[in-house]
Amino acid sequence: MARRDQLGWNGSRAIPAFLLTVCVALTAACTSSSESDNAKDKTAMPTLSAAPSKLASLDPTEAAKEQALAAYKGYWAELPKVYAMPAIEGTEIKRYAAAEALSQAEASVKNLSTTKSVMTGLPILTNPTITDAALDKKTPSVTISSCLDVVQWKIVNKASGEPAAMPSNRVTKYVVVALVERWEDGWKVLKATPKADQPC
Repeated sequence: MARRDQLGWNGSRAIPAFLLTVCVALTAACTSSSESDNAKDKTAMPTLSAAPSKLASLDPTEAAKEQALAAYKGYWAELPKVYAMPAIEGTEIKRYAAAEALSQAEASVKNLSTTKSVMTGLPILTNPTITDAALDKKTPSVTISSCLDVVQWKIVNKASGEPAAMPSNRVTKYVVVALVERWEDGWKVLKATPKADQPC
């Protein structure tokens, strides 16, 4: 029980609080095992960038959306590497995350290090979709909604490999909503919020 307290559990949703802030739903601490997803839509780690030839054939609006989606997928490809070490250095997370998303990743790295834990396995990102776009602003942005399956993404003791205890009512598949902005050095995830009350 002491270990559960160290990780900062949110009793109301049975999701580690520090992982919720990280918006990563980092843990397999959540379960709503609906296995009815279409298997062909699943990819453990999506392609990190849109092909240049494909972007060249798109109009500027569609090209911007493809770039934003590629950055979002890149974020979810790098985050498991961050928590597997745990460390920011040695990954490309800063290429894809900034502001709150990056600071929360850094806080979670510190928390995992303090509890002598790491994350093993991978999350499965499904159906990332742009639900809103403001591409005419001074700083263009999009909102992306996706389904995240974290059943295989687990917190374990770094030394023993023993999995952290998880509540019986954990949710493992839920919607994540992210804000992605175009900065001078590319599109970046600024915030990603897990919606534990929205299974997918």
